Amino acid sequence: MKEKKIILLLFSVVLLLSTGVMAEGWRSRVWPATPKFIPPLSGWIITIDPGHGGTDSGAYNATLDLREKDINLQIGLKLRTSLIKLGAQVEMTRETDVSMDIPDRRTFSNNKGAHRLVSLHVNAASSTAAEGIETWVDTDSDNVWKAYASSLHNNAVAAAQSYDATIKDRGVKYSGSTPPWGDGRKIGVIRYDLLSHPAALLELNFISNDREATRLVRNDYQLALAQGIAQGFKEHARVYRKEDGLRR
Repeated sequence: MKEKKIILLLFSVVLLLSTGVMAEGWRSRVWPATPKFIPPLSGWIITIDPGHGGTDSGAYNATLDLREKDINLQIGLKLRTSLIKLGAQVEMTRETDVSMDIPDRRTFSNNKGAHRLVSLHVNAASSTAAEGIETWVDTDSDNVWKAYASSLHNNAVAAAQSYDATIKDRGVKYSGSTPPWGDGRKIGVIRYDLLSHPAALLELNFISNDREATRLVRNDYQLALAQGIAQGFKEHARVYRKEDGLRR
């Protein structure tokens, strides 16, 4: 009996010692650090330009009493939230219903040191049957500008068509060469020669089309558009650095 107690005591001592050695080894082992998550748009400065504002209402649907300036701002604010979640620093030419001249919008974005600008609009036409989404970029711009415009456009259209498969894709168009902005006429807010960074203008459906206008004021559709455009930024950033396409 006494021998058994001694054996058990010795076993316990050995077990305690071995446990201590293992614990010390566990503590001293160097474990690799968990990789730090870097948001996809970290370091990017993006200007959102909700078109029109203040005394400039933009296009108007008299039947539904809808003003373009209001829809542009609503989508712009939702886009800001989406881009901030992706790590971007967002600057807005307007956050409320105020007027701002086109040259001032360009100057604002240049002075903020923006890497990209997106101008948000909704379209209008004399025909109430006109429909769909189109995006504009300066015809004289470089390949980075055009790739940027295409990324925003394709993802905005994809998001819109996920909401309603009948939404028409009107494509990317070129300010300065595509009618009605042909023969050298250019959309002022996205001028290649006057901006220090890539810019694109999105025309997000037609306010002159009652069916599209009704959809445009729906909160969930605006959110879908904003998230689609944000996805366009994310995909663009996978291919290009924020410095690409800068002219400063």
